Amino acid sequence: MSTPQDRRAKIQAAGNGSSGRANPIIVAGVVVVLIIALVVGGVIWSATRGTEGGDATPQGVTDGEPYNPYPDVELVEGAPTVDVYEDFRCPVCKTFEEAFGETIDELAADGQIRLNVHLKTVIDSITGGESSAIAGSSALCAADQGAWSEYHTELFARQPAEETSDGFPESTYPEAAEAAGLSGEELEEFTTCTEENRYLEYVRSVEEASSEAGFTGTPALVVDGTEVSWGSFADGSGQPDPDALAEVLSSGEVPEDKVATE
Repeated sequence: MSTPQDRRAKIQAAGNGSSGRANPIIVAGVVVVLIIALVVGGVIWSATRGTEGGDATPQGVTDGEPYNPYPDVELVEGAPTVDVYEDFRCPVCKTFEEAFGETIDELAADGQIRLNVHLKTVIDSITGGESSAIAGSSALCAADQGAWSEYHTELFARQPAEETSDGFPESTYPEAAEAAGLSGEELEEFTTCTEENRYLEYVRSVEEASSEAGFTGTPALVVDGTEVSWGSFADGSGQPDPDALAEVLSSGEVPEDKVATE
């Protein structure tokens, strides 16, 4: 398990890289406003559903239910449930992943939280196509081969700079899988699973269920039923503060000033 210093170094590198991009917390706020505007305008529901896919569901869940990447981890007593709503094509989700993804993953792997992941398709609805849904299905294919966390990170790192109906190039999935450590028979099984879009209908069902529950944008973070304002977790220099977020997530107690508001 990496140290807080290791995590902070990675986050600062993401926020201060040579690309010269803006502070991730500020960027998150701007894009969230854009997504909310699109939802209000009714654009979110313009998606088409033309891709054929399988109707398999991940082990232990049924259609519409979130995916738990660590079902066999022994939870500590009183471990809270943390729900993450994300879309592999959502730019703010990538910001969220770079800032807090490793921290959340480590808490889940250590049994400090029960992690539920809701794979959503918001960007499909905005741009058309079903690349978000296909990407979500591919992540579950990687999970079947024991590479959920690694593939999750690699796929977000390869998010297209501009979102169109084409979405991820098909070559992205095997590239991300190999970077995640899959090879040989595992890579072959992943490729077969991905090419047949084995979990596509499941991802669609999660999108539908989460939207009906009121989660129409991404990313969203919920702890024991309380939605967290994750963008408010910043240190004195304005950089994301994963240690502060970890304390809230593992305790299950969200301070009033960290509760998300509409």
